[in-house]
Amino acid sequence: MIAIHSINLQKYNKILRFNLDNVAQPNRSWINIASASWIHFVADFYTNLLPVLLPLLALKFGFSYSECGMLFMVFQVTASLLQAPIGILADRKNLGIYLPLSVLTGGVLASAVGLCDSAVILVAIIFLSGICSSGFHPISGGIIPLITPKGREVLSTSIYIVGGNIGFAIAPFVTALYLEHFTQVDLIYLAIIPILTTALAFKQRLYVKPAPLNPKDAISLKVILKCKPFLWLVSSIGLRAVCYCSLVIYIPLLFQSKGLSSISASAILMTMLIGTAIGGLLVGAIARRFKLKFLILSSYVLTILMMVLFLNKADDSLISYISIFIVGIGLYGVTPPAIVLAQRLLPKADSFATSMMLGFTFGLGYIISVLVGVIGDYTDLQSSLSLVIFPTMIGAVISILMVKES
Repeated sequence: MIAIHSINLQKYNKILRFNLDNVAQPNRSWINIASASWIHFVADFYTNLLPVLLPLLALKFGFSYSECGMLFMVFQVTASLLQAPIGILADRKNLGIYLPLSVLTGGVLASAVGLCDSAVILVAIIFLSGICSSGFHPISGGIIPLITPKGREVLSTSIYIVGGNIGFAIAPFVTALYLEHFTQVDLIYLAIIPILTTALAFKQRLYVKPAPLNPKDAISLKVILKCKPFLWLVSSIGLRAVCYCSLVIYIPLLFQSKGLSSISASAILMTMLIGTAIGGLLVGAIARRFKLKFLILSSYVLTILMMVLFLNKADDSLISYISIFIVGIGLYGVTPPAIVLAQRLLPKADSFATSMMLGFTFGLGYIISVLVGVIGDYTDLQSSLSLVIFPTMIGAVISILMVKES
């Protein structure tokens, strides 16, 4: 009887256990790359709902400007800096299932912000949304190499990234339009999109990874710290992120300080973010003709030249729109080759390498960009942007020159 009971127990456990190792891996195809790009679009769209909601939340809960800024920073830093440890764990354990769950929980929580009647609950939801969103990039970064058509790594990565860039770029504008016709409470209906997208991820099996590495073969902190080219690459991309984060945070305030309208500020910021989407795609299209390090360095030079032009004007003129658009191209033209280069430098740590390029470096960028505000309190915002952005971009150039590309 005991033996029969034990056999039945094992049978039921086998039926109930959700074993990812028994699920077929996703195919290498452009359809799966396009699906991953859409999932990235949705994930990043819901991480950028907060900026357009801050004025409404300030009015509703009586937040000051500094409290609104801290709320935004807490979300971004939480969503960014947690990606590195998640990336290390994802290379050791099969966490693929958390890709669709991250999209689902992050999107639903962001959509629920309008339901909050308590400031404490609001902060808790935003904090949890940041934690849930932090799992997407490192895990998806480990899956993209599995579904990439052979020999098209940079282009595939670019298509994947462009989805996130477009989602991040249009989120404030689309949310503002939505709120013109509906109330904050009605934001919860936007949760249907991440729910359907989660279903797509399951249908395309974009949560299945190979069996985790043997712990003895997995990347270790000691190996990472000894890989000097990777550390130089992280430093370079992190310094570049200072420019991106500074512009995202301070462009609206810069235009306000110059007496320009909020519409002009939104339009300039949107132009830059659209440029980031196009930049990643353009670099992906030409990547097979050049070395990765050359693509990164060229993007830096383009960014620096156009930043000189933009900060000299910083108004709603055509020159400002053109220059900031090209700045966007340069800033994110760096990202696809940086991800592929990072994965090549740490071949047993795709998830960790991606998390550093798309997560940690931006967390670092948001933290250092606070200097723009500190210096701006003593000078002016236009000068402080120059004093922070140009030294960090020059540092990014020097750091990438130190990377030896094998």
